[in-house]
Amino acid sequence: MVVLIFAQIIYRYVLIRPIPWAEEAARFFFVWATFLGASVAVKNRAHINVSFLVDKISENYKKYAKPLILSSYILCIIFLSTIAIYGLRISFLVTKQTSPALQLPMVYPYLAIPIGTFMMVLNFIAILLEEIENYKATSPKK
Repeated sequence: MVVLIFAQIIYRYVLIRPIPWAEEAARFFFVWATFLGASVAVKNRAHINVSFLVDKISENYKKYAKPLILSSYILCIIFLSTIAIYGLRISFLVTKQTSPALQLPMVYPYLAIPIGTFMMVLNFIAILLEEIENYKATSPKK
């Protein structure tokens, strides 16, 4: 993507012959990179989280914060599943539409939304299951 944009700059301002499809292709690459990168960030637990409430809780009560954290993962799964479903619907609506410069069916750029969010859902499910196992292992036995 960087090479493509650099070539576009050279062609446009030095050679005075811009590449007509370069900006559109870079935009599509950027959308795909964003959604796939977000999925990798979920997998690596690198997303921004707000932990100030959990950090303020004393050690005696931190075990009660774990269900709240687990429920936040479930909310993320529900939210991302909704985005994936509606993203898939939108993708099917634009199957006959083509991009202006590349003449690429618009379904390909739009598929980044459901595919990226589905991958995030899978990663959140894996994290949730891992956290549940950790919670069961560390919770006091009765």
